[in-house]
Amino acid sequence: MRNMKSWLIASCVALALAGGIAVIETSTAQPVQAQGRGMDDHWRYHDGHWSQYNAADKRWYYTNGNHWYYNDGRAWHPYAFDAHFGRKGFERGGYKVPGPDVVHPRHGIYVP
Repeated sequence: MRNMKSWLIASCVALALAGGIAVIETSTAQPVQAQGRGMDDHWRYHDGHWSQYNAADKRWYYTNGNHWYYNDGRAWHPYAFDAHFGRKGFERGGYKVPGPDVVHPRHGIYVP
């Protein structure tokens, strides 16, 4: 019985250590980079919001659920689907660019 308890405790400790290592590895993972081409399209959670990086346009995009915005490195601007982002695999429907009275996002973008 004593031998069984020892094995059970050792197994629990080993599983806890393996789980801790897995959590650390997952949380420190970097986005996937293509060989020799820099960053591919990817999503990133930064500054409390999800944004998408488009490699063809070399800029970040964000939606608040109603409107799309792009970041030029200084601020967010309404996006009119005039660049590469949204050209394929995306259905715009009856989307219209918001007018000047729309509230622009204020969160930052990820800069490596």
